[in-house]
Formats: sequence, structure tokens, C-alpha cells
Amino acid sequence: MRFKRWLSEPLVHFLLLGGLIFMAWEYLGDEPAGGEIVVSRGQQENLVQTFERTWKRPPTGEEFQGLLDDYVRQEIAYREGTAMGLDEDDIVIRRRLRQKLELLAADVAGLDAPTEEQLQTYLETHPDDFRLAPRLSFRHVFFSRDQRGDATEQDALTLLQRIGTDGPQGDFENQGDPLPLPFRLEDVREGEIERLFGKVFAAGLQGIPVGQWSGPVRSGYGMHLVFIEDRSQGRVPALDDIREAVQREWLSARRRDAVSGLYDRLAAQYTIRVEPVDGPAATAPSEGGAESSDAGRP
Repeated sequence: MRFKRWLSEPLVHFLLLGGLIFMAWEYLGDEPAGGEIVVSRGQQENLVQTFERTWKRPPTGEEFQGLLDDYVRQEIAYREGTAMGLDEDDIVIRRRLRQKLELLAADVAGLDAPTEEQLQTYLETHPDDFRLAPRLSFRHVFFSRDQRGDATEQDALTLLQRIGTDGPQGDFENQGDPLPLPFRLEDVREGEIERLFGKVFAAGLQGIPVGQWSGPVRSGYGMHLVFIEDRSQGRVPALDDIREAVQREWLSARRRDAVSGLYDRLAAQYTIRVEPVDGPAATAPSEGGAESSDAGRP
């Protein structure tokens, strides 16, 4: 009984665990990493700046000492863990190292500001990324299929014949049925029209001329007579109007190209061999698209 009680003591567990760690260290033949840890002025400034970005104020003396203590502990943990081989075959560390490598390549690529010619070329080669969507301003008269049934389309055509095709000269919207949507929409994108009325209605507006009543146009609610007041075609703005957006996209593409180019250059120094496997994975394409067991690229 005394032996079992002795084994249940936390102090005994701590001593046994410490002994196992010591034995493992001796077995691995590694000594603590040791050495000198220098917290440079630049590193201290970085700690302070990081704190200020997070808390919107400089750290107090006690908080700064805590930042220093945490940095030193982190450095000790890194050195001792590396000396013990804890970084080997660790997927989290592998991903972090990859992230740091790619961030370094991306940061270097973003050091130089683009020239006017580079921005203009990027805009001309990627016009769809900056194209303004077409916009419409229109009025409509709604006819509810739920209320009118089979007579919905004919009622719409009857009103269209009565008001003619000229501009809106009366309050014709009140001659239709209630709808929880505005009867006049101004300068709206086609995507917004599609969201409000559905794809069928948005597509039905394409062939309608500006400045006359037309229809009926079908929607998910029923039928509509439509008077298009104004239509602006989609266009690509001039560089001066969207310079900031073009520069942002140019920089993003430059960083992606820098990371891709880095891997291409580094991969040329390796021989990549993918061992054949049995089972379902054997028929699945590899990430790089290699079909054989040997590939020269990752």
C-alpha cells in the first residue's frame, strides 16, 4: 500500500519524467545548444513597434521587460529544440519555413515601385480585372402572376398598347400590382438587377431600346413593362482613374511570379523522384502533373 501511495505522489512523477528526459538526452549524445543570445537594438525596436501596432500605445517598462523575456525564451526554445532534433519531420515547422521563404521572396519583389509603362501594360493585358459593369436606370410596371393567373401577360400587353411606346407621361406604375421592390431604379449594375429580379429578367433587358416602353419581360415574380431611361455600357477606366487598384494588382502578381520563379530556380538543383504506389493513389494525378515515377520539377 505504501508503494502505491508513493507512486501516486506528483513529485515522484516529476522526478521520473526528468530522469527520462536526461536519459534520452544522454542517449542522443547531444549537449544543450548554449552560446550567447544577443537582443539587438533593431530587435528591441521591432518588439516595441509590434506592441504599438497591436495595442495602439508604447509598452510600459514592465511590459517591455516581458517582451524581452519572451523573446529570450523563444530563442532558447528554438536553439534547444533544434539541437534535440525536434524540428525534424514536423509538418508545422515545414509549413512555417515555407511561409517565411515565400514571404522573403515576395517582400524582395515588392521593393521597386512600378513605372507608368508597367502599370499601363498590366491594365491593357488584364482589362477584365478592372472593367466597370454595365449600368441601367429604368422604370417598370409589375403584373403579378399569383393575382392574375393566365391573364398576366395579356393584361401587360393591353396596358402597353394603351400607353404606347413614348416616354413615361403618367404614373403607370400604379396601374400594375404591388411589389416589395422599387418601381424606379437608377444607375444600378446588372448584377444588382439580377439579384433583385432574377437572371431571366436581367437577360430580358438586354435587347430593350432606351427611351420607350417595352415588354412584357418575365421575372420570378410575374411580368413587367419596362422603360429604360439610360444604359451605360461596361468599359475599362483610364489608368489615372484606377491607378491605386492597378498598382495593387500589379504588385500582387509580381509577388506571385517571384515566389514561382524562386521555386523554379531552386527545383533545378534537385532530382525529384516520386516512388510508385499501389491502390487508388496510383491513378490520381500528382500535384505537379507528373505521370511517371521520375520528374524534374516539384
